Parts: sequence; C-alpha cells; structure tokens
Amino acid sequence: MVTIYDIARLSGVSKSTVSRVISNQSYVSAETKNKVIKVMQEHNYVPNSLAKQFRQKQTKCLAILIPDLHHPYFSELVRYISAESYKSGFKTVVHQTFSDENVEREVYTQLQRKEFDALILTSSALSEEEIAECTGDNLVVACNENYDGGYFDVFCLNEEEVTMKATSHLLSKGFTKLGFCSDNISSPLQQARLKGFILAHNKKGLNHNIDFIFNEISTIEDGIILGERLFNDNLELEGILAGSDFVAAGLIRSAVKNNIQIPQQLSIVGFDNHPISLVTNPQISTISNRLQDMANDLVHHIVTKINGVKQTPIKKVYNGEFINRDSSYV
Repeated sequence: MVTIYDIARLSGVSKSTVSRVISNQSYVSAETKNKVIKVMQEHNYVPNSLAKQFRQKQTKCLAILIPDLHHPYFSELVRYISAESYKSGFKTVVHQTFSDENVEREVYTQLQRKEFDALILTSSALSEEEIAECTGDNLVVACNENYDGGYFDVFCLNEEEVTMKATSHLLSKGFTKLGFCSDNISSPLQQARLKGFILAHNKKGLNHNIDFIFNEISTIEDGIILGERLFNDNLELEGILAGSDFVAAGLIRSAVKNNIQIPQQLSIVGFDNHPISLVTNPQISTISNRLQDMANDLVHHIVTKINGVKQTPIKKVYNGEFINRDSSYV
C-alpha cells in the first residue's frame, strides 16, 4: 500500500508539502502541487481520512440517540436533524436503544472514545445526573426531553403549557371526563404533559380521573386497541388527549367500527401535527411541535461549539400551538 511517505519520496518533496497539497492549502506552488497530484494519481493514492480526522480532532459525525426509529415522532426528528447536519458538512449515525439502559451506556462509551463529535440525546432511561456522569466533558445536546439544562444543552417544547391549552379547550366545551395517553409516563416529557393536563383541570376547579390516564400508548394499533376498550367497556369519556396523531388515528378507526361519532360522542386531540392528521375523517385536532425549528437550531448550536466557541449549557424552550380541527368541537 502506498503511503504519504512514498508520495513525498517519489515527488521529491517533504511529507508536510504532500499534506498541504492534500489539504488544498494555498501556499504550495502550482508546479509542486501538480507534480504531487500526478504522482498520487499514478499510484492510486487515497488519503487516509481517519488519520486526517485524528489530526483535526474531528470525525465530522454526529450521533443521534433514540429509543425506536419506528416511532413516527423520532423518525421525523431524525430526518430533520440529518438534513440540517448534511447542510453543515456533518454526517449522522443513529443509535436505537429500544429503551435498554445497557445499550444507551454503550453509546456513551463510544462518545468518550471520540467516535463522533457530539451526541444528540432524544430520550433516555437515565437521569440527567447519570447521563452527565457517563459522558463527562464531551458534547451532549438534549432534544425533546425537558431536562433542567444544568449539565448539557437542552432544546425542547413547552409540553406543559401547550398540553394545558389543549386540555383547557376541551374543558371549555363542558367536557369534564377527559383521558390522557402517554407512551412512557415516567419520562420528563410525558410528566410535563401530564402536569399541564392536571393544571388545566385545577384552574377549572376540577379533578382529573387517574383511571383515565393510559400508559404505553404510542402507535395506531395502540389507539385501535384502546378504542375497543373504551367503546366496549362503555367508559364515560367525553374527550381524550391522544398523545400523538397516530394514536388519535387509531382511536378514530375504532370509533368508526363501533359507530361512535367523533366529536359528538368523543372529542380527540392528537399531538405533533403529522400529515396523517389531515387524512383522517374527521381531521385531527392536534399540537404543532416546532420540530424542524428545534432540529435546525440545535445542529447550528452544535456546529458552533465544535468549531471552538465556548458556551455554558443553554436551554431553549419552544412554544407549541394548539390546532383546532374537526375531531374536537370548534
């Protein structure tokens, strides 16, 4: 295998001159540059990108840690982050943990070994303090979960506020028997949503029913199954915060099957403003999550930090918007 030393010897120049040619630095004469390039072409020499990365102390790679790419929210988030990273000259690698703490810790070990420049954390089985302990001084940015922001940068939606708005909308229509769906009730994000749900009740002087808090509901299939339970057991729900547009779509599918009128007999609010909310009948009232803005901002922030701008951890919170459509009373 031809090395950079062989190219230098065959070209009659120093190794550092060959390095300058490879890096396309301007202070190499055109004659020398052409001579070196000719020798490289004659011997099919390809520069060692790993060695270059080591010298630059950059991999030009960002890692994204998610629980499951099959989840519509996370697949869309990865799409936005990857697209913006590509524009900034970085590739992305996706690590699915499937909510396994051991898999998550392995990714943190890779970060410690500098296998990527930064880690974008979208969900975790660990506490903020445990994550900080595992990652040390390496660059970690949380996106999605509402961490305190004392250890690493956080970009997140104000889940509590926007969920309170959506819940208040249903309560303002006289509905007092409301349900709440969560995919993982113990996560900071879902806790923030639940707090908003409860606060909306408290502001009306009402109590929420803990029997109408449904956990591990995240897919269309989960929505269909929950709908069958609601409609067959004659649970006296008047409205439900579905947690995602996909769960809402499943609930509507079950409602159609069981001759339940939406929203006359049950009002439904989804989450994420996914295109699926526009193709159901009725269209789904939902919440916009500012996902693209969040992804663009965090990638720009990461690139700025990688390029040497020192900053203390920041927390940027986005305001969502309740979008009222046909699945809840106008």
